[in-house]
Amino acid sequence: MRRRAGFTLIELLVVIAIIAVLIGLLLPAIQKVREAAARVKCQNNLKQIALAIHNYESSYGSLPPAIVNSPSVSPVNPELAQFIRPGTTGNSSSDYANHGFLSIMLPFIEQANVLTAAAGGYNFRLDWNAPSNQPATATRIPLYECPSVPSSHVINPTPDTNYPNFFPATADYMAVTRANTNAAVWTALGMVAPTGDGGNAVLTANKRTNIMAIPDGLSNTLMLGESGARHEGWSGAVQYADPMTANWGLRGTWGQNSNNIVCAGTRGPITPGVAPLGKVGTAADVTGAVTINGWNQGELYSFHPGMCNVAFGDGSVRTLRENLSMATLQKLAARGDGYPVNPDE
Repeated sequence: MRRRAGFTLIELLVVIAIIAVLIGLLLPAIQKVREAAARVKCQNNLKQIALAIHNYESSYGSLPPAIVNSPSVSPVNPELAQFIRPGTTGNSSSDYANHGFLSIMLPFIEQANVLTAAAGGYNFRLDWNAPSNQPATATRIPLYECPSVPSSHVINPTPDTNYPNFFPATADYMAVTRANTNAAVWTALGMVAPTGDGGNAVLTANKRTNIMAIPDGLSNTLMLGESGARHEGWSGAVQYADPMTANWGLRGTWGQNSNNIVCAGTRGPITPGVAPLGKVGTAADVTGAVTINGWNQGELYSFHPGMCNVAFGDGSVRTLRENLSMATLQKLAARGDGYPVNPDE
């Protein structure tokens, strides 16, 4: 008796169904593996930038300014002399060119070649987006990009009509510059607000920082964090605005002079895909405040589910969970609050 060859239609459909089920089971696992690899890459990026900051400190005896953005000067600020515009005295805040610290870090991450992208090289005495500096700041720097961020890392087309042919590259990592400065917020959290520079983080806007000026210790104070896709508006893992429709200019580009993270907390509740009400500004805002992954406009925000990567002043990289308490966030962001801190609270 001759054996039947091939499959019946029913058998074929059963096989296809089994394969489909197996693929459905495997896809989440594959996605988890990919995200785990991206998270490790992101942590390594932060580690390399943190090490570059310490290499800078070894060369100059202080940590770099987080941003240079209309500093208060009376009289000339010698710490920022390299940013004084040509033909000015440095006695006015407008005498200083605008820059973010990521451009200052380029020689320390083996990217000094980017600073020579244009004839004459990158000029720190002119704004980061000055025509002569645009070839450099339009260059993508892989170390500044988190692989989990779904957005393009180039603002194209540029929304700034002053620079119609400028397509600047963006960054997902920024300096943490300070905690919430509202005393009532600290009081609502059962703490006393730090005074003077005590509320600043490791890196400070418009100032260099001496390591000895961080009384809480480098290992207890935030220095860097994720603020992914800042050139777009994201809340609760859903995009609500892009640079063109929001007319946001050139925010989020790695040379930009307002790229810093202020750990003030975001007013809750967060509605995914809707612009939040803003940062925590009053004692009443403390209830329901969101600390991590609520809003990517100047707060800690990642595209890693349930967590965000940060670098501390000693160069260590850690993961902060999404439900981090508001009190713990303030302790981590303030260099001189004097309170013991556990990042896992």
